[in-house]
Amino acid sequence: MPHDNRMPDKQFADRTAIAELQQIIDTKKVPNALLFTGNPGVGRKQAAFMFAKAVNCTSDTRVPCNLCRSCKKIDAGMHPDMVHVHLPDKKKAITISQIREMEASILARPNEARFRMVLISNAGHMNAQAQNALLKALEEPARGTFFILLARDTAKLLPTIRSRVRHLHFKPLTGTALADHLCASFSADPQSARIAAATAGADLNLALTLLNMADGPGLSDDNTFRNADAYGRDWQAGRVWIIRQLCDLISGPAAARVQNALSFSRQMSLDPDHIVPGLAVMRTFFRDLCVCRHVPEKTINLDFSAVFQDIVRQVTEEHCLRWMTAFHETEQRLASNSSVRMTLDRFFLRMIQI
Repeated sequence: MPHDNRMPDKQFADRTAIAELQQIIDTKKVPNALLFTGNPGVGRKQAAFMFAKAVNCTSDTRVPCNLCRSCKKIDAGMHPDMVHVHLPDKKKAITISQIREMEASILARPNEARFRMVLISNAGHMNAQAQNALLKALEEPARGTFFILLARDTAKLLPTIRSRVRHLHFKPLTGTALADHLCASFSADPQSARIAAATAGADLNLALTLLNMADGPGLSDDNTFRNADAYGRDWQAGRVWIIRQLCDLISGPAAARVQNALSFSRQMSLDPDHIVPGLAVMRTFFRDLCVCRHVPEKTINLDFSAVFQDIVRQVTEEHCLRWMTAFHETEQRLASNSSVRMTLDRFFLRMIQI
């Protein structure tokens, strides 16, 4: 599967981390192991593949040419010397067997790369046995091989692992920088980019997920979804639908609120793949209710400003803060693999009991 290897530009990514990688490329002194830390979506994985392309590019440039055989193979995810270890689906840890398998695969010299990369995503999820097994490989890597470990932070990595890697931290992005990058590199229109960036909370991957959901209207004439994945096909229409549903739960007819809450929960839970983008939109809704009372110009969903002003005249600030707290608890429950439908039922029914 092709990788998204576009390197965040210096206005978008952490200048310090990118400058340090560029220095390594310029000096051609590739460390045995690098550790990239930072929040999801700040470009760590893109930076890893950019670095792998740069040190293997056959053109005489300081940056990957994206045209030579090596660059094209890495872009397509087909290079035999790009080895990836990651957390298996529905598993809680990277195990020693995965590390042993990786070590066996790199015993021979690289097939065609000048520098073979072993990328370990979710490195903080390696169990202790896996980390101990990795130590020797980090100390004495196979010829022509370097490691890049990706982790949110260093907390779950053994001190012996941390002492054997060169650590680069990628700082969180600002919403403005992310919006500018979405416009410049992905041709997003400014308004969509601004809302996507604010909704994603500096997470590039989530912002791209939102923007890639725009290829046709998802709402029918009565403002309901035509099918389960409609808001997955058109994130702007889905954003409007979700916010309208939440507004109706607060200020709609009291007699219909329970039925509307359960219907909303059912439609949201029909496709688990769209839960994360949906929750991101909901997060901006509750944030906007608190913000618009005091600094309305900071509202993310500016097209709903008038509606939000009506709502805050009906409910107290305490209600808004209570909803934010309950929503945070709901996100934690969903992250711990609780039933999506039951968790959303619980939250929406709590919402209408004001």
